[in-house]
Amino acid sequence: MELFTREAIEGISSFMRSHAAWAGPILFAVMALEGVILTTFIFSGSLVIVAAGALIQQGLLPLAPCFTAIVAGFWFGDWINYEFGRRGEAWMRSFAIVQRNVGLLDRAEAFLRRWDKASIFLSRFVGPLRPFVVFLAGPAGISPATFHLMTLLSTLLVTAGLLNAGMTGMQLWDRLR
Repeated sequence: MELFTREAIEGISSFMRSHAAWAGPILFAVMALEGVILTTFIFSGSLVIVAAGALIQQGLLPLAPCFTAIVAGFWFGDWINYEFGRRGEAWMRSFAIVQRNVGLLDRAEAFLRRWDKASIFLSRFVGPLRPFVVFLAGPAGISPATFHLMTLLSTLLVTAGLLNAGMTGMQLWDRLR
């Protein structure tokens, strides 16, 4: 249940278009909040990144600062989530959002058991499972160094792919008009 609908995404895009200087902080915040298990279902970071890619293609946003903000936001949100798991897995399991998604937590545990360290990288591509895998990585004994490396690699790849999707989509849109 995402609170960000198409209209909300369009609102964020419009705001970023009008206030390009705020695009970096907005992108950072959305990506960071999407990575934390307590707020992951509020934000659809993928849609925001694709919209940013479209605005970059139009020349309304700068590529490098947006790319950096997205990668940093993803990393920061995942790091917070990882530390929550390392420091208080039982405490976090008591939250309603976690209890309402016990199935995702169970699937994340199975995913983590199957893929071990690679699960941090792979979970970036498995949608809503990702924050649960990241949350469980600490208690599962995945070292901070491995966690950060896998997060960085997957974040770079996903960010490039989603921004490219937005940029390519805007190119196609412009050709069709």
